[in-house]
Amino acid sequence: MKINQLIGISFLAIQVIMIGYARFVPERYFCWAPYDEQTLYDIVVEINGNPLSKRAIGQRYKYKNQGWESRTIQNIFDLIETYETTYGKNDNAQVTVTYETNGHAVKTWYFQNENQND
Repeated sequence: MKINQLIGISFLAIQVIMIGYARFVPERYFCWAPYDEQTLYDIVVEINGNPLSKRAIGQRYKYKNQGWESRTIQNIFDLIETYETTYGKNDNAQVTVTYETNGHAVKTWYFQNENQND
């Protein structure tokens, strides 16, 4: 077997393994696995007890504050956690995401940055 064939077969084998792996984890960013979820979600944010407007939430995360997510809902959670643990780490934000995936029961996800400015 030639080296080019070995490289090609290895590349394809890795892709197949990653597709299988992606079926069992919420993060599917770098796989060819299809996103077979449709999630309706709504984000609510309070900063020091004061609610942000829908527009302010969209500007904060540079992402739509409510609507349909065709990828895994983990995408939204990761986006919020990344912002709140970096740029917003001193904002004392409380974030609530209410979501419904594929018509199943409504669930709620919470993020609270408890940074006490230590």
